[in-house]
Amino acid sequence: MAKQKRQRTQRTATFNLVHLCAFLALAAAAIILLIGPLLGWLLRETGGGVIVTALNMVAQYCLLIAIAIPAWMFVRGKRKGWKIFYFVVLAVYIAGTILGVTLGI
Repeated sequence: MAKQKRQRTQRTATFNLVHLCAFLALAAAAIILLIGPLLGWLLRETGGGVIVTALNMVAQYCLLIAIAIPAWMFVRGKRKGWKIFYFVVLAVYIAGTILGVTLGI
């Protein structure tokens, strides 16, 4: 008996992207928490502290994707005020991430 071919829907692809980004954010955060202080110290001594900063930024943006997509799915059927609030909060998060990572806040 031949197997039926399953079609990949946009919802499935989005769901997989959210899962991937959530996993990457978790992995990057774990690496930063576990070996971050040691890695940061070693790289500061050699002048390569930018790697820790880049890893932190990757973790922050993976987390952003992992929470922004489901949040948009929640908001998209709501009124205009919800959507405006979503984009304001999203912009604040992005600005805070950029300032936090670049300035070390």
